[in-house]
Amino acid sequence: MPLSPAQFREKGHGKNGPWVDLVNSEEWDTFGKRTDWLDDPSWWRYFLRQWHFPPPTSSTVPVKEFQALRCILRSSCEELFAGRKLSAKEIRGFNDMLKVIGKRELVQRKTRLQVEFVPQSGGWDWILAETVLSFTNLLTGADKSRIKICLNSDCRWVFYDSTKGRTRRWCSDKVCGNRDRVRRARARMSN
Repeated sequence: MPLSPAQFREKGHGKNGPWVDLVNSEEWDTFGKRTDWLDDPSWWRYFLRQWHFPPPTSSTVPVKEFQALRCILRSSCEELFAGRKLSAKEIRGFNDMLKVIGKRELVQRKTRLQVEFVPQSGGWDWILAETVLSFTNLLTGADKSRIKICLNSDCRWVFYDSTKGRTRRWCSDKVCGNRDRVRRARARMSN
């Protein structure tokens, strides 16, 4: 059954960038049941609208390319979460997806001038590149240690920890955090 935009936001999509939504488009329900949202047209409508991507003229979504990017993003997040650097293979994969033909233009916005990259064609390749760019901009401009993976092994949701102390451990304190506390309490009671 298709989900509404509000339901996707309730699940945690739409908060930190298109890269986070893509990596979490392979979702486990905290009990280990997997859903691949890339197979659901309602997820694509939400994704395009949420991140202000104009719908491409080709309605055929290149799911395999997005799955490949999702795999690289997941692997990169796991490396960063473990405190390791990205591999040369991951960096090459990102660079390959960033290769979009276009030009830079000076554009007048409401209060200022801005230089923007304008792709030669705004199709799925551009959306892939913009999704990669949202991740690589984070890597070059923010604290990579804030990229975390939910400690619930049946969830593994990727999130950006924006807390002051960088202490967030779960995607949701109310769901996965509560389950962890209950498990630990039951383990103590059984001992």
